[in-house]
Amino acid sequence: MTTKINSEPADTRRKNWILWVIGSGLLFPLFFQLSGRIYHSIHPVIDSGGVISQLPLPVSVLACYGGLLLLGSNYRRAALSLKVVGAMALTMVLSLMLAGPGIEPRKIVLLIQVLLPVAGLLLGQLLEDENNIIPRAFLGVLLIIVPTQLLAGWAQGYFCLTHNMYVFSIYQHFQYVPLILVCGFAYSMSLLWDTCKAAFYFLTPLMYVYALESLSFLTLFAFVAFICVFTFIRLKGLKKILSVTLLAVAIAGIPAHMAILKNQNQVARGDASQFVGKFQPMEQGDRPRNVQDRLENWKLYGDGVVESAKTVLLGHPAPFPREVKTSGHNWYLDMAYNFGVISLLPVIFLIGYTLYMLWQRREGLPAGIFWLAAIVFYLVLLDSNLKVTLRQPYPGIFAYFMWGMLLSSLVNTRQ
Repeated sequence: MTTKINSEPADTRRKNWILWVIGSGLLFPLFFQLSGRIYHSIHPVIDSGGVISQLPLPVSVLACYGGLLLLGSNYRRAALSLKVVGAMALTMVLSLMLAGPGIEPRKIVLLIQVLLPVAGLLLGQLLEDENNIIPRAFLGVLLIIVPTQLLAGWAQGYFCLTHNMYVFSIYQHFQYVPLILVCGFAYSMSLLWDTCKAAFYFLTPLMYVYALESLSFLTLFAFVAFICVFTFIRLKGLKKILSVTLLAVAIAGIPAHMAILKNQNQVARGDASQFVGKFQPMEQGDRPRNVQDRLENWKLYGDGVVESAKTVLLGHPAPFPREVKTSGHNWYLDMAYNFGVISLLPVIFLIGYTLYMLWQRREGLPAGIFWLAAIVFYLVLLDSNLKVTLRQPYPGIFAYFMWGMLLSSLVNTRQ
């Protein structure tokens, strides 16, 4: 009995240390390449060209799979996630074997790419985080990365986010990383506001500037929507009036900030396509280029899905050639084209089951669970219908991990 009692503090410290490493590793936007070096490039890698050795991989891959090894003593806790992951793998392998006359190597690579982030679902459901270590780890990463990246960009003469952090570079620093950092911020603030107000007073205006400089509608909308709702729910009296006033001024200042960007030659040096493709067409009354590209991609992939009964069910023998299209700008449409509708059934089931559990337990759930659910569905339903978020390692692992934590709260603690 004495041995057991004395071992409990050591076990707790070990578990807390593991959670700190997992939380920090999942959010920290550090990337490495299979050549063995940290990704650090003066010019951002936009497309690796399908060369795996050149593809920047996030350190979150190591945090995720390392966490599974360290926490995997009770996989029954993640039984639901295991079944979903197994069903996804099975349906995709069936598509690989039956969709065409032969097995296309590019489709095998795509299968691995799709399944790699799903481990985050298992990790999230395995976790038990009674002391809110994960949101505290997220907050620590944000306090380091956000001001540093802003200062680095300004020092380099940019008025939009820079990928160059001097000692390493951030891959996909416009399209994916900013939204994940905003989601990490929202999750941390929803749970730690009462104990870390000073940190959030410091970080919130920086996150606003960060979201603006991401030049991402999805990122900016997510940040503004969260702050608006959080302000009305959590703040009262004079604090609410002051916060609403400042928020209104900040929102009204968005067009002014974009006008500043328009008149800065440095933007073209930083990333011309992000600004020119999105905001200049809007000023002329045209669709942003990224919207037009998505509509064309959706039609191309949609026509491919319904090409025949076989393509609807099992998908195509091979993805589009990279010189034609690299993705469908929609994870669900991309999956349906490449692996058939059967590959979507496990995920659709899990979405429905998660909604069912939220509705069933709505009376007794703490507010933090609803914030977590909002983050999960923003990433899984909204963002993944406009990008291939769930097949990208950095945002995909994070999204699945948050979903796994939500399932852990709903399934493993159900009454």
